[in-house]
Amino acid sequence: MRKLSCLLLVSSLIPSLALAAAGETWEVTSKTEMAGMPYAMPETVITVCQGKDGKPDPQQMMQDEGNCKVSDVKASGNKVTWKVRCKGDGQDMKGGGEITHSKSSYQGSMQMSGTADGEKVDMKASYRGKRIGTACDTSAPMVVGGKGMEDMNEMMGMAKAQMAAGMAEQCEVGRYEAEQLMSNQFFGPNAMCAKNQKYACKVISKDVMKKPEVYLALVKHDDTSDISIAAACKIDMKAATKAACKKVDDNNYEDFEDACPAEYKKFSAMAAAGRSYTSSSRSSDMVTDNPVGNAIDGAKQLKGLFGF
Repeated sequence: MRKLSCLLLVSSLIPSLALAAAGETWEVTSKTEMAGMPYAMPETVITVCQGKDGKPDPQQMMQDEGNCKVSDVKASGNKVTWKVRCKGDGQDMKGGGEITHSKSSYQGSMQMSGTADGEKVDMKASYRGKRIGTACDTSAPMVVGGKGMEDMNEMMGMAKAQMAAGMAEQCEVGRYEAEQLMSNQFFGPNAMCAKNQKYACKVISKDVMKKPEVYLALVKHDDTSDISIAAACKIDMKAATKAACKKVDDNNYEDFEDACPAEYKKFSAMAAAGRSYTSSSRSSDMVTDNPVGNAIDGAKQLKGLFGF
């Protein structure tokens, strides 16, 4: 959902960039694009009222965005450039913009990229404005008219609905194996599927008692993470360890050296004994199956035949 909030942020900044005389209206045309959006955002045309000596001020236009900081604002002639960084609340975005203005028109662009809720986000906006000249009340709401906004609102609603459906699908526990559920998608302070954590716990708690590989995955996770899934799911790890040790065999005993030392020792000894037996048999075969061995056997047979 933060993809949409970032998109709205970029769109909302554009009208504030106009250079205008006091109490005059401007027509602002803007187009915003973002990779991965299910629908192309329509071009919008809105009418804004700018106050006296309005100037492009990125610091001012983002003053209400607590997670965003503007830097490197530079003016050269009639061109202004800046950089912006938005970090916090699950997002880490950075980018910049520019605007070239005159007394009666302006044009510019803005780009931002980064991650929101762990997903890659790339967006860009282009905009242009022209002075209409009609007097307006600067104390009134900035947007006093426009077209394309109904399409924008409708498409945003459709996009939100589609993203909500996608989120619900991603959080469906039945899509994953127990090991896959052991992630920050379901556990932790920023888990986007926190509402389904109890269902994830049911799957993990059940399988950890039956499947040695699930037990090992849980131990590894909790040993290497600040978040204990065993604690979150109230799993009795002593009972889980006891159950896992009963399933140790000659195929997996090496993975249970720490958790099941008795079983590890047993199967290690068996493996060593098997190697010794194999080694001895192989050595005997090497004596009888090589030319020197065959010559010795032949000499023994001749000795017995001729009695010497």
